[in-house]
Amino acid sequence: MTDVFGPDVETIIATTDAQDMNEPIVAPQLDRSFKIEEKELPPTFYSKEYMWDLLSLPSKVRNIALCGSLHSGKTSFLDLLINETHDLQTPINLKNYKPLRYTDNHKLEINRGLSIKASIMSLLLPDLEGNSLVCNFIDAPGHVNFADEMAAAIRITDTVVLVVDVIEGVTKGLELAIEHALKVNAPLSLIINKIDRLILELRLPPLDAYFKIRRVIDEVNQTIEESKYVKNNTYKHSSRLSPELGNTCFASSTLNFCFSLRSFSELYIETHGLSVSLDAFATKMWGDIYYTDKKFTAKPSNPTAMATQRTFIKFILDPIYKIVTHTLTKEPKELKMFLQEQLGITSIHKSKFKLDMQLLLKEVFAAFFGKCSIAFSDMVKHQPSPLENASTKFESIFGLPRLADNDEIKQHVAKCDPLGPLIAYVTRLVDTKDASRFYAQVRVLSGTLSPGSSVQLMGENYSEEYEEDIKLQDIKKTFLSCGRYRIEVNGLPAGSIGLISGHDIDTFISKTATIYGTEFSNHRPLHITKPLNRIFDPVFKVAVQPANPSDLSKFVEGLKRLIRSYIGSEIKVEEGGEYVIMGYGELYFDCLLHDLRHLYTDIEIKVSDPMARFSETCVDMSMVKLDVESNNGKNQITIVSEPMDPRIGRDIEDGIISINLPARQLAKHFKNDYQWDALAARSIWGFGPNDDSAAILCDDTLPDEVDKERLLSVKDSIKQGFKWATREGPLCDEPIRDVKFRILDIQLSDNQLESNGAQIIQMVRKACYTSLMTASPRLLEPVYEVEIICFSHIVSKLTKLLDKRRGNIVTDKPIDGTQLYKVFGFVPVIESVGLETDIRLLTQGQAMCQLVFSRWQVVPGDPLDSSTFIPLLKPAPINSLARDFTIKTRKRKGLDDEPSIKKYVDIETYSKLQAAGLFD
Repeated sequence: MTDVFGPDVETIIATTDAQDMNEPIVAPQLDRSFKIEEKELPPTFYSKEYMWDLLSLPSKVRNIALCGSLHSGKTSFLDLLINETHDLQTPINLKNYKPLRYTDNHKLEINRGLSIKASIMSLLLPDLEGNSLVCNFIDAPGHVNFADEMAAAIRITDTVVLVVDVIEGVTKGLELAIEHALKVNAPLSLIINKIDRLILELRLPPLDAYFKIRRVIDEVNQTIEESKYVKNNTYKHSSRLSPELGNTCFASSTLNFCFSLRSFSELYIETHGLSVSLDAFATKMWGDIYYTDKKFTAKPSNPTAMATQRTFIKFILDPIYKIVTHTLTKEPKELKMFLQEQLGITSIHKSKFKLDMQLLLKEVFAAFFGKCSIAFSDMVKHQPSPLENASTKFESIFGLPRLADNDEIKQHVAKCDPLGPLIAYVTRLVDTKDASRFYAQVRVLSGTLSPGSSVQLMGENYSEEYEEDIKLQDIKKTFLSCGRYRIEVNGLPAGSIGLISGHDIDTFISKTATIYGTEFSNHRPLHITKPLNRIFDPVFKVAVQPANPSDLSKFVEGLKRLIRSYIGSEIKVEEGGEYVIMGYGELYFDCLLHDLRHLYTDIEIKVSDPMARFSETCVDMSMVKLDVESNNGKNQITIVSEPMDPRIGRDIEDGIISINLPARQLAKHFKNDYQWDALAARSIWGFGPNDDSAAILCDDTLPDEVDKERLLSVKDSIKQGFKWATREGPLCDEPIRDVKFRILDIQLSDNQLESNGAQIIQMVRKACYTSLMTASPRLLEPVYEVEIICFSHIVSKLTKLLDKRRGNIVTDKPIDGTQLYKVFGFVPVIESVGLETDIRLLTQGQAMCQLVFSRWQVVPGDPLDSSTFIPLLKPAPINSLARDFTIKTRKRKGLDDEPSIKKYVDIETYSKLQAAGLFD
């Protein structure tokens, strides 16, 4: 055959009936490409080698997270900077015009027109003085369902740039970004984006446009000032954003400009040859400052002419309005003459004047303002560099109690020295083009991460005591990530952000990891970074399983890769064997399940109806004290439960209260903020089920009744039993929250073998369950806060729609300067399925909805009341919901019987409780 057809032809000899009729003899090569990537490195107007060399100077680096609400223009703004620095040569077709969206390279991002994953873009930008900065941008998704990606972006960077749509102002997505940035102590800057909408869409006069911009800035500052992190002085940076402070700029991707007060002042100084101080001139461009009789004053000479005399209007808005008006109304010859005589613009070729008005406006404003990157880099250069922010970043990502200044690792991180010992951390994993492997996204804190080097890779579960979850790994390659392409470099120095690849990186790392050089092999302790700070917990879930049981191994492998890609998701195997994935909302699961089916597995998967994650609590103090014995009958403990102020649980989860605080400081916090008495505040043993969870264990035993020394010897076992109990409550195996468990009495055997950990842990777990079951247990359900932007006549329709879903509208208010309204309300998560679709259908697409987890609320009804009526195949009555949810959840999880205290007490005790009328 080779002699006939040649050596390059593959010959296949197939027998009859060897293959199915639908299967081709020669299988086609499938293109498993799920991301857009450049085939070659695109040309840039700067040297890529120089940008990499500049990384070795941390003072010349800025790591920036672009955060904001959905469709606020973050990706489009980054496109402005990319077009200025790259020669992409992308022809624009007005008939099928689509924005570039260079950092949206995933298949789903392109189809849906929104960012799903945070994407890195490294650029070299000049400032007003002509100096260069390496800016490592991370474009964070704006949709609230992908808040985990935004949290990861903020964690790996040094400064947060808030991008605000000037029309919509502060939305829920922006509030989340602000709150999380304040929580992790990240400095803030502000971009007032889409300025063109004030002119072309709302057609506001300059004075109204000025007040609209000012109102938006005031809204942002008010949101910051109302944050608990600013009020309790835990936020250490400037909390005020304003143009005259140099931390605010203005932009429009439609009109192709970005400017700050300094860059606009520089434009005036250069054009008119003024001999004035740039900073002094710039500070007079904002606020209640007026320009009359060729001088700046605090009061206008003519109040009726205030619109033309205010400096921001006279020097900034008026020229912009004139340019737009002349470009849209004048003939090409007249426009060309106007640009030359009035603005000194001669760089626009005559062929450009025949373009469509949208493109012509871009050309005119690009010629007038010059490079957008100059104004932006001039703003962020005043923000902390990796060197200046090193100490703050160490405290933020390691989450350790305050360490001594002579701690060796802390000292190395604070120096941020590229020549020092290697310390880095992995914040997330990034898919390759065909989704077959992962790159690790890293931030280098000290030293240089070089290809070919051997490092110690430590996972989230590393323990110094057991020396587990640690591996010696060889780094294969290092890259600078730039949206749709990667630049392979010879190392990532301290302060930089990039990607690394290695043989076992994508199998060893589950979510985050810590990297140390081999010089730390004998150094102990090695601090590991804490898990990602979530903005809120995933409360939306679905159950999945393979359609064919024989595909279980492929299915499990796909789930392992899925949880590496979606960092905020959780996977749990229930008692019945089903796999439950927990996430943030419908859109999140739509993308997640798409990737599970098409990227990480090639099998058919069955998916359940969406469900909500529940919690358990109590509404009364335990009605009776019950003594619970261990399995061997040699030990006895008494625990009671009582409800706790929900504020305490929220503060624990937000990190305001930490169990790692010194005991005296923790007690003082509870006495001053929550009015606990001194004895109770000093008796706190731990939080559960995790150290940042909303259940508390207290030791309320008295020294004259209990041997305190003996009690302390089994303290760890008691805490483990408490954490086990609060992780899986007695109603339906859901976590317990907002409950305080108090140990009132304990009797321990003198023989330590009879009071070992196994006996104590199970005894405490049973005691926690009995105390909760006698304290009027209730089921908690998560509630979404609904934010809807719509027109005023739609509000009444929305009220009726939410009423059908046990929701309600709390308030609605107009958006200043527009015909739009912001509507705020609440709806239970379990009732929210399909709500966004229903709102779009009801309003014919005139309303945009965002659903954000807000709080937990008690489900109506008693989950233990077996007399409640639950109809078949019909919605349960409102007072039967708790019982309905409990029974169905237990059945789905494979839990037998009903929740009852009978499981945790002996028959004699249960009979006494029945005789007392406490239980039926």
